[in-house]
Amino acid sequence: MLHSLLPKTLHHSCHFCCTHNYQKLCILNYRLQKVFTERFDCEIRPYYRRMIRSNDLLFKMGLELGGNRGSAISRYVGLPVSSSTMLRVIQGVDVEPKALKSGVIGVDDWAFKKGSTYGTVIVDLERKEVIDLLPDRESDTLAEWLKNHPEIKVVSRDRYGPYALGIKTGAPDAIQVADRFHLIMNLGEAAKKVFQSQAKQLKEIFKLYNDPKRNDPTLTEVTGPVEANLEVVAPTISTANIGAHKQYLFDKVKELYANGTTLRQIAKITKLDRKTVARYVSMEKLEKRQSRNSTNLESFINYLLSEENHGKTYRELHNTIVQMGFNGKYTQFCHKMNEVYNMPGLSRMKYEAQVVVTKTWSPTKLSLMLYRDSKHLKEDDKEFLELLFEKLPQIKQMEQLIKGFKQLFLIKKDGMLQKWIQEASTSECGLKNFAKNLLRDYEAVNIAVVTTVSNGQVEGQVNRIKNIKRKMYGRAGFQLLRKMILAKSA
Repeated sequence: MLHSLLPKTLHHSCHFCCTHNYQKLCILNYRLQKVFTERFDCEIRPYYRRMIRSNDLLFKMGLELGGNRGSAISRYVGLPVSSSTMLRVIQGVDVEPKALKSGVIGVDDWAFKKGSTYGTVIVDLERKEVIDLLPDRESDTLAEWLKNHPEIKVVSRDRYGPYALGIKTGAPDAIQVADRFHLIMNLGEAAKKVFQSQAKQLKEIFKLYNDPKRNDPTLTEVTGPVEANLEVVAPTISTANIGAHKQYLFDKVKELYANGTTLRQIAKITKLDRKTVARYVSMEKLEKRQSRNSTNLESFINYLLSEENHGKTYRELHNTIVQMGFNGKYTQFCHKMNEVYNMPGLSRMKYEAQVVVTKTWSPTKLSLMLYRDSKHLKEDDKEFLELLFEKLPQIKQMEQLIKGFKQLFLIKKDGMLQKWIQEASTSECGLKNFAKNLLRDYEAVNIAVVTTVSNGQVEGQVNRIKNIKRKMYGRAGFQLLRKMILAKSA
């Protein structure tokens, strides 16, 4: 009634004020309301869907098993969650970097993607645990990290150049130690290159070693230089799996080189790598490339199909030909033998032909043989090395230098490294470049010789990082991976 008696304009104004005041009163009343709830500090947090101990259990399961496997196992412990939830649980827990206490660290790289992208791991060598992970292996990144840790006194590293520069920039007063394992590995690579450069001579020595006339005094004696015995055995190199394009490039490289074209120019013309061009130039003929699963089973087919082996099991046959020089695994042997027996028209028959096995050694195997003591070598390895030393005396000199380098780390006497470098620099065995590279990093290498600091613990941590990375790295960024590694290093 009151509203109807008021003027029209006043009626609308009063209605607006009453409505506005009512809304303000409601908001104020809402703000003054309090809801009483008891908060738990030890068992559950506000807005959490599970208790703290359950969350901790999922966190530990995620660190050990990853997202997918952790999700599968969570069902059996009464806490079923998805793989995405498992990752979120790990991301929700803060893990602080380790505090460095010893001042002695090891630095090495680890692979995001092998051959493409790498990171850096830093390990406390005395406490044997990962201190931190860096997202790359650039010198600036390592230098910046070292500047924030002035307590570091000793750094063990491999011979990667940016690491040496980063340590020199970030911790100029720290002592750098070259890793012994990488030094030995670099020496092995140098020895391997020597054998690769003498591939022609090695082929002829292989022929001499496998020649049945070599140990028969009644037959022609094999004497003189290797080049004088080229007619002993004719080479039988198969080129069945060489493509026409590859054969054309090989012939083109030979033609250009014969006309006096340099290796660099040949590489530009043929669009091949210079190492490939150099390898083609050193080869007489384009050889058949052996696959990873290739074996020398063909040499034993006559023997395996002979009458005396009728009724024997695959395991018995495999054990027999392994002693005769077969280089394949049992599963490879079974697969190949099944193919042989399934050939149409094949039947077991007597073969009078003798099984002739050609024994060869790869450059990698030969370099490893030079490291070992003769008492740890097989008889055929010893026999071949004796022939190799007889025909190539420089290889005997290289063996003595390699074993002498290994002894440096056992003697641990200052000045011995310099003496070894002088001997290697004046030798003709092919280790001059390796010796020159040691001089560029002489201080770090010499400290590795005279001290016991080693990067072996870092190599073990890198292997552990590989296992962790493969569990859940497909969906885990660097920060999550770093958190997992630091949390599991506790």
